[in-house]
Amino acid sequence: MEQKWIGTQIVLNHITNDSLHRNDYLKKKLAAAKEFLDLDALIICSDLNKKNLDLVREICRDFKIKTYLWYPVLADVPAFKIEQEQAVETFDGLHGYGKNGSWDKLGEGEEDFLFLCPNDEEYIRRIFDHYQNKIIESGFDGVFLDRIRFPSPSNGFETFFSCFCGYCQNKFHSTYSEDLENYRYQAKAVFEKLKTMDISYLRTCQSLSDMIIQGNLEKFYDFREQNIFQVVKIFADKAKQMGKLVGVDLFAPSLASLVSQDYRLLAKICDWIKPMIYGHTSGPAGLPLELYCFMRAILNMNPALDEGQFIQEISRILGVDLPNQLNDLLKHGVSEKIVCCEMQRIKELDLAENVKIYLGLEAVQIPGVCNITAKILKKYLESVIEADVKGMVLSWDLLKIPDENLKIVGDFLSKRQY
Repeated sequence: MEQKWIGTQIVLNHITNDSLHRNDYLKKKLAAAKEFLDLDALIICSDLNKKNLDLVREICRDFKIKTYLWYPVLADVPAFKIEQEQAVETFDGLHGYGKNGSWDKLGEGEEDFLFLCPNDEEYIRRIFDHYQNKIIESGFDGVFLDRIRFPSPSNGFETFFSCFCGYCQNKFHSTYSEDLENYRYQAKAVFEKLKTMDISYLRTCQSLSDMIIQGNLEKFYDFREQNIFQVVKIFADKAKQMGKLVGVDLFAPSLASLVSQDYRLLAKICDWIKPMIYGHTSGPAGLPLELYCFMRAILNMNPALDEGQFIQEISRILGVDLPNQLNDLLKHGVSEKIVCCEMQRIKELDLAENVKIYLGLEAVQIPGVCNITAKILKKYLESVIEADVKGMVLSWDLLKIPDENLKIVGDFLSKRQY
């Protein structure tokens, strides 16, 4: 059978120059990854200078590992601090974060998850110039574009209905000859409707987006998807002009439409897609946290909804059973079978064959965020086999992946002669 492509990600922002120059710190981990996985690619997030980036690239070249520049585009951008007032504007005038269901740890760590409006051309140009220089400086084989979306449930429910800033108003009018303000009122109407939504209505919903994209909001969401596509295209095209491969980091299909990531559109401008099907991550992009924030917001807004019935309907939509109580979702996560369900959704999109799908699979152990034990990882891998994925990105930081987990993945794949 065909051997699977295996990549992983690494964050080198806090590695010391001395450690790099001794080569021990990185070499040992890469040696283990190469031995256990025959690693194909390393996706690097780094604030290292050119000299040290060259050293990282040389180490990878010695191991015959391709390198990618990991670059966040619209949030937590390298060398740029996005202030809250610069972030996307919700229908009710909030910026960056909403009030309902937002993650209580937002802004506490090194990542703010404040998303810049994709129509802020001046700021996008500044980011692009930095990105372009970084590609030239790094000399990597490819780029990996991250944070290419609108805010997710963990940013607060109101952020689903963004952006209504001046840049968006001008672009919407020039695109449709229509006033975006009309959709501000439509968004408010949908928001209010959610407060009285009942189980019988939920039973008619076939996706999470059915609850949000109601009434006349389809054009507004088409606008959002086009905005994301147009920004990503600028960054992807430049990389391709320079002979680089392009990978993109996308939400799991069940959540992607909520953040305006259109797989079909984005597949046109990249070489491969990493769907983040994270069933045990209590952080942004992780299904447990995003689903928890999504459901908690609706239950807070609509206390008449029965929590158990609501969870049952979300389970039906996702295709896997969720814990019976919302608070248990963060404790126990989502069944590893979610991999098969989400990969099937991708297959149904019938994407072009030249675009590879490399599953984003959790393998890290980070206290309080994600603890992938051998038992969990083996269940994931069984689901990977059933889904027949073409490759994987072990996520999301090699330095936080135990060697035991690397060995489990390698042994599992080699036994099946991938």
